[in-house]
Amino acid sequence: MDKRSRNETEAVKAHFRRAGLRWTGPRQEIVDAAFSTHEHFTAEDLLHMIRERNPDTGVHLATVYRTLQVLEEGDFVEGLDVDKGSRLFEHTFGHEHHDHVICEDCGRICEFHDETMEARKEAAARDLGFAMRRHSLRIFGTCVELAAGHCSHYKARRRG
Repeated sequence: MDKRSRNETEAVKAHFRRAGLRWTGPRQEIVDAAFSTHEHFTAEDLLHMIRERNPDTGVHLATVYRTLQVLEEGDFVEGLDVDKGSRLFEHTFGHEHHDHVICEDCGRICEFHDETMEARKEAAARDLGFAMRRHSLRIFGTCVELAAGHCSHYKARRRG
């Protein structure tokens, strides 16, 4: 484990202790898997990743959901509500902030960062009497590829 991974894990452990929760082997496996990917994932995807690494794992889906909730509360992961009730997560701790554009039809997610937009969001909060601590911007639409009739993401999703 590299220094950054150790530091992230120590920060997560401290967060769990502050929340009055024990640090367990299953929670370690969940954090290791979540922090090892830079892709968006569901709780089910995360459990699959864990089981691929360790077929004999004792991690259960309910533990994954509970752990993701605690990780989200500590700003280690961010949850994205997409696709009529689906929830995706991504490892955000130690990563630059970004926003998302999501195709409601094929599920494709594009990440972007725009300094001008960031400044405008900060100014909007300030103008309304808020000191912004964090924010999330999600733009929903239809991707150009799907509108043109040749979206590989849509085809892959239909097969999946």
